[in-house]
Parts: sequence; structure tokens; C-alpha cells
Amino acid sequence: MLPGFNTNIRHRGVLFHVQSEDSGRDHPHIITHLYHGGTILASEKSSYAERVDDPELASVVRELMEQQHKAVLKRLRARDFDDLIGERLGAEVFGDASDTKAETRPSETQPAAGADVTAPSNDPTPPPARPFGEGIVSEKPLDEVILNYLVDNARKRKQRRP
Repeated sequence: MLPGFNTNIRHRGVLFHVQSEDSGRDHPHIITHLYHGGTILASEKSSYAERVDDPELASVVRELMEQQHKAVLKRLRARDFDDLIGERLGAEVFGDASDTKAETRPSETQPAAGADVTAPSNDPTPPPARPFGEGIVSEKPLDEVILNYLVDNARKRKQRRP
């Protein structure tokens, strides 16, 4: 089982968390969840059962995880989940906000160096490239990652209150 990817992303003013994980050789699938406030809003699951005997299995799984993680982030930015999010969180969830900004972090609550990534804009100069997954791979178990995310959000909400 490989460590997963975790990305906090602000879409249209609302903070979401995208998490991808490998279930291991005994359950050869990758699952990616889109969270808001600890609630799973959407999931994507793909199997790699046909490749479980590949001598380069770790590399294959890492690439599949990366592709699926990126695809969910891209779909969020493209507003593919907006109707579902509106159904689950209420039609007014987005207000008038239209921005999407990724805050890629390791499982700890501290941001990785240079981790903020702004969504593509009409600016002709692209941001500098960095390897996918840099600073977000973690050895921590899923429950600890989720707990850290929830505690971090609770602290932020508490700080915003008067």
C-alpha cells in the first residue's frame, strides 16, 4: 500500500479536501474522495487488479493515483461537481465567489514549502512547474490525515469568530 495524496482546494470561495489512496495488493483499487467539512461529497474508484503482478507495481499504482487525483481536481475546477455540491450543501453555498485555488499540503497541518498553486487564468505566463506530489506524500494513516484536517478546520473557524 502506497501513501496517498491530499490537497486542500478553495473552489468558488469554499474549502474542499481531495484525498486519493491505495487500498493495497489485497484490495487492488485506488479511491479518491472529495470532502467538505469531513463529509464525503463524491468518490471515484478505479481497479488495478489486472496489473497486480506487474514487477513495477508501486510505480504503476503511484501513476494511477496521480492521474485520478489530478482528474478529480480538474473536474472540481471545471465545476463538474457544482450541482452535486449545491444539492448536498445548499444552493447558496457558493454565494458569488468564482475563484478556485489549490492549497496542496502534506498530511501534517503545516503547509509544504511553495505549496500554494493558483488555478489557471488568462495570464499567458504559466506558473513555474513542480513535480506532482511534491510535499504531499504522507506515511500517516487515513484516519490521522482526516483528523488533522478536521482539527485544522475547527481551529480556523474558531479564530474567525468574534
